[in-house]
Formats: sequence, structure tokens, C-alpha cells
Amino acid sequence: MSNPSSSQSRAADGREAPPPKQVGSAASSPPTPEPARYVLVLYQGQEGQFPTIRMGLVTHLRRMLEDGVAEPRENVELDLWLESPGGDAHAAYKLALLLRAHASRLRVIIPDYAKSAATLLSLAADEIYMAPAAELGPLDAQVPHEQEGMTISALDVARSLEDLAETAMSMALTGGGSILQMTRLSRSESISAMLDFAAKFMQPLVSKLDPKMIHWAASLLDVSVRYGEQLLAMRHQDTSPPAAEVAGLPRRLVEGYPAHGFVIGSEEARRLRLPIRAAAGYPRWKEASALHRSFEDSDTNVVEFFKWAELDALDADD
Repeated sequence: MSNPSSSQSRAADGREAPPPKQVGSAASSPPTPEPARYVLVLYQGQEGQFPTIRMGLVTHLRRMLEDGVAEPRENVELDLWLESPGGDAHAAYKLALLLRAHASRLRVIIPDYAKSAATLLSLAADEIYMAPAAELGPLDAQVPHEQEGMTISALDVARSLEDLAETAMSMALTGGGSILQMTRLSRSESISAMLDFAAKFMQPLVSKLDPKMIHWAASLLDVSVRYGEQLLAMRHQDTSPPAAEVAGLPRRLVEGYPAHGFVIGSEEARRLRLPIRAAAGYPRWKEASALHRSFEDSDTNVVEFFKWAELDALDADD
């Protein structure tokens, strides 16, 4: 009499069937571990240490992340709570590289504003959570003006010569028409007279322009465009629009707005095809907002690093 177990182990053609797979055996792949999630708080704009994005801040945060993150990059998610007037574009780019080197997924949460170099930094994020009145800004750079003892907008410097040329041309054309109506001069003579007048009128202003500073400002803006293009390429494709839809976005952020302080709100940012989310949908928005309010009421910048679970204690303290 045949052994039932032996007959069951053979297929219909008489060959021995493979053994059944064992559920939970060593051959099965191990479950994917839950990602470790961290929060980096960077609320800037007050007096004191780290008021803007600078190389010294990058060094400080590098050490903070090296000491605080033990998991491999593919198992790490990082949320950046960000309030900043901007700063150095080179430092912002290095900071973005640093954050993406430690985390496979990066979120930026903006309670109020992230301008200039902080906008550049945000381009590296897979998701950007913005409060209802939060703002990004045009990509710009700050140029030191030695004569005035202050920093000024590279965007304003680069546009100064162009704006003066447009003003002179407008004066020549509109004024030439008026001269043509009031005198017996020919059209060419009227335009020539107004061009001469506009040149003499603009000369004191043009003489104050520093060609080296204008070239430097234009170069810094080109740097911001190149950095922006590279940061956009770092984002996860599952949360970001296709590359073709954001092609030219950094250039638009430099040239598409009239002033350094222009407010780019959440709806405008969505039209630019940035991965914008409502801040109310962020799971730790209550804590981010409460800490931001404390920051606004103080005179101290906030640079802190938390594990996700540690935010429960932060909430209890509030």
C-alpha cells in the first residue's frame, strides 16, 4: 500500500513536487523597518547667534546631525521647521546637500516666511507645508555695499542699469513726441534732442553704478538658478511633478518677480508646481506653531533637533 504523504508529494506526471513554502521561514524577506523620523527647528531673524543662513550654521547643523542620527539614510525622514529671512545662497545649497545626505525624505514646514536663500533651501523638499499666510520669495542674494555699510539685494543691483536704460528710452520717446507737437523740428530731430537730454539727466545716476558690483550681482543670481535646478532634481518623484513641468522654475523665481520682498504665497507656489501642502494637515503642526509663537515673543533664534517621539514631551511642556 502506497504512503499517502509520498503520493501527495508527486505531481501528476510522476515527478516529485517542490516542497510547499513555509510562511515566516528564514527564506522570506524581513519586514521593512519603520523609518526613523527627526525634526530640525530653524527659526531665524532675531538678534544673536545664527540670525541668517551662513556657513557657520551649516557647520553647527552638520555636527548636530552627525551626533543625532545613527540610522542609514534610507531609513531616515527629516522635517525642517523653517523661518528665515535668507542669507548666503552657497550656504543654503550646502545645507540642502547636508539634509538630503542624512534623510531619504525631507519635509519643510513654514509657519510664516522662508525668503531668498531659505526659498532656495526649500526647493530640495519633497513636501512643503505652508500656513495660510506663509510666504516664499524670489531667489536673490545679498551683496555687501561698502560705501553704504550695508547689504543690498543682488536682484536690485542687477536690474538697476536695465531700469535706467528703460527710463531713458521712455523719456526720449514720450518727450520726443511732445517736442514734435510743440515745435517745427522733424521727428528725428525731436527724438535726438530728447535722447541727448535723457543722457545728461541720467548721467549722475549712472556714474554712481559700479560695473563690478553689477557683474557680481548678476553672477550671484545665476548661481542661485544653477543651485535651484540641482536641488529640484534631488526630490522624490512620487511627490514631485515631472521634471518637464518644473523646467525653468529657478529662473522664474529670479526674473519673474518685481522686488526682493515679493510675497509668494501658497497658491502662487502651487502654480509654480512646488509640492505645497496645507500646514493644518501636518501631524505636528500644533507643536510647530506653538514653538514659533514662543520664538516670535522672544529675542532668540531657535536651532533645535528632536526625535519624533520627543515632541510629545514638548507638547506636554506647553
